[in-house]
Amino acid sequence: MSNHSSKLFSLMFVVGRQMRDEMKPIMAKTGCSWIHFEALRYVQDNDKSLMRDVAAHFSITPPAATLLIDGLVANKMLRRIIDQKDRRAVRIALMPKGKQMLTRGMRDRMKKIKEIFSVLNAKENAELVRILKKIAKGK
Repeated sequence: MSNHSSKLFSLMFVVGRQMRDEMKPIMAKTGCSWIHFEALRYVQDNDKSLMRDVAAHFSITPPAATLLIDGLVANKMLRRIIDQKDRRAVRIALMPKGKQMLTRGMRDRMKKIKEIFSVLNAKENAELVRILKKIAKGK
């Protein structure tokens, strides 16, 4: 790995760690871990998604996705729906408690993210978003 790549990798790790550390009090307050929150967001954005879609989105095995969703179902944030066209397929839907958690969590998380990235001016922020989108798309 080149020196530049090594520095970039280290910086990405540090920024990721900083964001996770800064979010810990928010997660403790809501009782919703980062992965649970992201699962709620995914289900909200992909209405009535299949369990296999959740597994693919998080790059985890189907049994791991089941464990992830089980906790949210047990806490009445999500519900499972048997697909009427394919009884083997299980869809996931957001429940009112999950929507409430997302609303409250997004407000708190966005406030914290704005604080973290306040060191950037508007132009730098826009450029960072553009670069991250490019990396995420793999182009």
